[in-house]
Amino acid sequence: MDRPRLEHRRIGSIMVLAILMSCGCQTVRTPEEKIAKTNLPREFTKVSMPEYVVEPPDLVLVEVLEALPGRPIQGERLVRPDGKISLGFYGEIYVAGLTTNEIKEKVVLHLRKYLNDEILGLIEIDPSTRKPKYVDPKDSNRVFVDVTAYNSKNYYVQGDVAQSGKLPITGNETVLDAINYAGGLIPTAAPQNIRLVRPAPPGACCEQVLPVNLAAIISSGDPTTNYQLMPGDRIVVYRDPIVRGTIFIDRLAAPFQTVVNSILQYSFAARSVRSISTPLFGAAAAARTTTPAIQPGAR
Repeated sequence: MDRPRLEHRRIGSIMVLAILMSCGCQTVRTPEEKIAKTNLPREFTKVSMPEYVVEPPDLVLVEVLEALPGRPIQGERLVRPDGKISLGFYGEIYVAGLTTNEIKEKVVLHLRKYLNDEILGLIEIDPSTRKPKYVDPKDSNRVFVDVTAYNSKNYYVQGDVAQSGKLPITGNETVLDAINYAGGLIPTAAPQNIRLVRPAPPGACCEQVLPVNLAAIISSGDPTTNYQLMPGDRIVVYRDPIVRGTIFIDRLAAPFQTVVNSILQYSFAARSVRSISTPLFGAAAAARTTTPAIQPGAR
């Protein structure tokens, strides 16, 4: 009697261990008091982003006030996957990784092969000396470069939200904004288990993993963990451990359910065949027994 009980206890212990392993230990244990003392940008202490660097697939506006007759330079240019923009008749320019001022300077220097310095605004008359002077290409008032669509800088919302995926960043979003833009949490989410993963910038040693106290942000108005989002940030909303454990158990039980269902279907089919064949063969046997035998010499 004791041995079956021990076996049941062992099985129960294994199941509990499996559930704990499937749930995992995912809670970030960084104290919020420690985070509050840092200079991390958050809801009421936002910082300005560094100067924007163009990458594919941004849209860049390039406009030259005067160009060759019938060969205007104006309108938006898509930064292609190879990092270049097309100027049509005037060729191509590599702009990936450059700021708008750097792109402007590169456009002006490139167009010097086709247009003179006066048209490009590289020469102006000095009011004091009445002599022409050279103008820095970045200061030309005849060529204009700007970004019209910021497509290359994004952040990501993953996990148990209504609509996960990639969202464009404008420099003003916070964690709460991101979760709202993603449609909010779904019923299987664990509101107490949300984190912000910030990749390490070039030259840094390691990434940052920051806890998010969504209850404090929404219910208490506490901005401590309502961080300002930076390009490349990942917000991860983990699933409730009970739901994760249930799914894990369902996956373990699925092969056994398949085998049991196959056995039940085979048994049902066999019983159906027996129930159909028994009346047929039984009727034939009854007919043979009830048919009168022909007596010898009968006419």
